[in-house]
Amino acid sequence: GALLPGILLMLLGAWLLARNLNLPVPRLDQLWPGLLVLFGFGFLVRFLAGGRREEGLVFVGVAATLAGAFFLIITLGALDWSAMGAYWPVLVLIGGLAFLGQWLARPTERGLLVPAVLALLVGAVGLVFTLGLLDPALAAQAARLWPLVLIVLGLGLLVSYLRRPNGRA
Repeated sequence: GALLPGILLMLLGAWLLARNLNLPVPRLDQLWPGLLVLFGFGFLVRFLAGGRREEGLVFVGVAATLAGAFFLIITLGALDWSAMGAYWPVLVLIGGLAFLGQWLARPTERGLLVPAVLALLVGAVGLVFTLGLLDPALAAQAARLWPLVLIVLGLGLLVSYLRRPNGRA
């Protein structure tokens, strides 16, 4: 109820006071992602205060908090919006971490691990490629051979299927 509005009022008051005292503070157009961070924290606090029953709040809380932090890094100048072509995989990683957080809130829901692991893999591989962290020849070879991953995953599923009693899924 009053927690998030109270924090927002205190932060706004501190920011306005610092401006009135001519202290160097970021402009409001640079701080808007902080609202996402607060929004995300609000969802996480609501999950914890609500008896840890609604694990969907963890997904939204983690995603909003991390996305807000990422955008805050950009608006404060550590990264540039024009570099989003290289940093877009961070958003996929955030999605993977949100699924992982939701799974940690309810470990019996193993199905959440599939999108978590896939998003984390896609995000990590995407960053490796977009940031040019691989030798170009190796990157070209990996781009040609990546379907091998699908073959290995398919074989794993077949082996899992065949190992079950009566071959039932």
